[in-house]
Amino acid sequence: MYRRVLLLLCFTLPGCSADPSQDLYQAQEAIPVGIATVTPRTLEADVRLYGVLESAEEVVVNVEFAAPVVKVLAEEGHHVAKGQPLLELDTSKLLLILDETKHLLEQAQVQMDNTSLNLSRLEALANANTIAVQRYDDARFAHESAAARVRELSSRIKLIERDLDQQVVKSPLDAIVGIRHVEAGQSIMAYQPLMTLQAVQTMKVSVFAGERQLPYLHVGNRGEVMTVFGQVESVIHSISAGSDSRTGNYEIKLLLDNPDSRLKPGMTARVSLRPTPILDQLLIPDSALVAWNGRHVVYVAREQRAERRIVGVSVVSGDMLVVEHGLRAGDQLIVEGARQVTEGSPLLVSDSGLQ
Repeated sequence: MYRRVLLLLCFTLPGCSADPSQDLYQAQEAIPVGIATVTPRTLEADVRLYGVLESAEEVVVNVEFAAPVVKVLAEEGHHVAKGQPLLELDTSKLLLILDETKHLLEQAQVQMDNTSLNLSRLEALANANTIAVQRYDDARFAHESAAARVRELSSRIKLIERDLDQQVVKSPLDAIVGIRHVEAGQSIMAYQPLMTLQAVQTMKVSVFAGERQLPYLHVGNRGEVMTVFGQVESVIHSISAGSDSRTGNYEIKLLLDNPDSRLKPGMTARVSLRPTPILDQLLIPDSALVAWNGRHVVYVAREQRAERRIVGVSVVSGDMLVVEHGLRAGDQLIVEGARQVTEGSPLLVSDSGLQ
């Protein structure tokens, strides 16, 4: 009895069929989407990064002798020109050593002259075979030793005089005093750092790029550096061989001419790098990418229905992505309305106008 009633209802209700799921599937409304044909293109997108200006060169100023510091003539942050005094040292001890060494040199020269006369006299006797050869050899050795002593003391005097020329320590280049390591009244040792200078005629900016961007960047690629003083043209000077241990990114350095010294260490900069063009890349807009089950997917239009594709992509710049796998040239990619469709959705297709 119940079976006959059920069959009767099935035959009498409108739209009742043997496969209700098929009717519901056919009843879905077509979703309007915009498509674009996937076409290989040359990749020339700029890479935009941010960095901080630094001095291109740091020089640690020191001297080769020990002495007390009399005056400090430049402070941290001060701009110093090449040849400008930085420190004044007490070289009175060096003057005493110089006088003593000159006195020793006078004695050594007298000794050398005496050994020279003696050697000349014995040489004549040796030629006449009237003295032992050993006596002549001893005289020659004494003269050579005296001459060597004169040369040694002469060289020592030159070194002391050179050190005395550094009584006033001067800047070797146009720079900014980065760190002052000593104070007035302090006694310094030879080669102890006195000041660290940062060159200002040439600056560098360091930026960090990820491993997905690195294949497109090479030493010599052009770049534009935007600072508060405007835009400066530059090129990639170096790319680090290894990644930063904390971030996994690679350091890229660009050099900037700074003839008027307006650019200062610590200033921020916006950097736009121009990668080496790469042929036959499949580029898609970010709007085509959809998250599905923790995967990156896109949808293509095939026979008026959506077909899901799992893809691998890498970011280049802006809203463009490079497809590494999952798409082929000629695919009809859904670039507008991709988030409204799923696998098998019926489509109302129109050209998006994207190239």
